[in-house]
Amino acid sequence: MGKRPYVQTQRAESAEDKRRRIVRAARELLLRMPLPEVTLDAVANEAGAARSTVYVAFGSRGGLFEAVAQQLLVDVGFDRLLVAVAHEDPLEALRGSFVEAARLYAADRPVARALWSWGELEPDAAGAIGVLEHGRWEGMVHLARRLHDAGHLRADRAVTEAAEALWVLTSFDAFDQLFTGRDLPPGAVAERLTMMAESALLDPA
Repeated sequence: MGKRPYVQTQRAESAEDKRRRIVRAARELLLRMPLPEVTLDAVANEAGAARSTVYVAFGSRGGLFEAVAQQLLVDVGFDRLLVAVAHEDPLEALRGSFVEAARLYAADRPVARALWSWGELEPDAAGAIGVLEHGRWEGMVHLARRLHDAGHLRADRAVTEAAEALWVLTSFDAFDQLFTGRDLPPGAVAERLTMMAESALLDPA
């Protein structure tokens, strides 16, 4: 009886190790092949696991991609973006949000691109995009409201309009247009996007 908790802990650790190995395998495959080819069978083979193990751990292919997205946010330090957006000065929050968004988008861009590229075409990728985008719109509304309340927004910019502009400018697609399309480093991308936001939204006074 005394050994049972130890055995249960070992089993739990083993299950978590398998889960991490499967997520890593899915990420590796997303770097090498189109998302439609990243099937549960392919991931199981890559991870050296049975297909049933993958299914039990994640419930579905969509569940697996959601887990990949969740791990991606952990790996790129998503919490740093939350800290930046919560800065007590709304102007610093605005600027910090672009710096941290560019940093995290660049940190694992190939996997993020693979998920975003197929988000509207593959139903199983939609949940992953939901994980990556969770709370971004609400965060931009809150930031726009803070800018308005502090008197920084232009008089002809409503909070909703400002939030919509921020939502577009902080998107992965906006980042990737400059990072990949113009071959700019993350810092330069953040500068360009910040300039666009400030020019369009802030009161020059």
